[in-house]
Amino acid sequence: MLIGPLALATLVIVVSASTANLTSAAAVPVSTAKATPPSSAPASPQGATEAAPADLNALRRQGSTAFRQGDYADSLRIFRQVIAADPSDIVAYNVAANCSMRLKDYPSAINSFQHALQLRPDEYHNVSGLIRAFTLAGMTLERDELRKHISELEHAGKLPDNFNYVFETFVVGDRRIEVAEFPKIQGFYGERYRFKVFDSTGKEIFCVTLESDAIEQSAWAKEHPREAAAGGRKFSLDGYASDSHSTYGFYDGEPPYEQVREEAKQVLAGSKQAISKTMFSVPQPIPGDE
Repeated sequence: MLIGPLALATLVIVVSASTANLTSAAAVPVSTAKATPPSSAPASPQGATEAAPADLNALRRQGSTAFRQGDYADSLRIFRQVIAADPSDIVAYNVAANCSMRLKDYPSAINSFQHALQLRPDEYHNVSGLIRAFTLAGMTLERDELRKHISELEHAGKLPDNFNYVFETFVVGDRRIEVAEFPKIQGFYGERYRFKVFDSTGKEIFCVTLESDAIEQSAWAKEHPREAAAGGRKFSLDGYASDSHSTYGFYDGEPPYEQVREEAKQVLAGSKQAISKTMFSVPQPIPGDE
């Protein structure tokens, strides 16, 4: 398969921000394997339209350009042509799925992600994309089944350290929130949950995170040696806008998700005030901004 410049359009809208190459893993859960052939793609390679490699590469470049320009309908049309000519192209299925996600055609996105996972079981970009599609489509049973499988992959060490996935969505006023979980706390900020806030146009305008900053753990461990020895950490609830960073509270140990969600809703409703706030002189990226 082709991985390189073309992959730019493939991976940008998966919740995980990783740009690592696609990696293989073990078996895919049953719920991710029931894909049906896309309407413009044949059910088997024998039915595929013959196309020269140069022609296919030209189509891939056209589709990637359309994606980068925000023309997701045209990009989807082009990558369906690629799939028709080469049903083994996992990248084409992934781009098609991401186009469908942007177009809010979740059934088509699910089908394409499932095809990609049939080609490479448990590939983490497509696992992350599929559970987000299940979540936004309101398919809770399928989401929960896949979430259990993600936990198994995490325990088996088959996911990258920065892997994260969307598992809940809700609305506060005219804003839509997507909640992502990071199974492994890692890096400087050590995020556990990320509440991405979108306005009515679909633009991310704010983000609330439950995080466990690495720089704070040493001092906390000295104050709470027993808890630290048992794996406990200090956490904080933070908010990020393009012009500011706010902290809303601290926790000795990890709070339950239900508490974090309620406090995040209070932040978004304006009833929970920041205990500190830093303004940026230059606009900064919001975590998770695509």
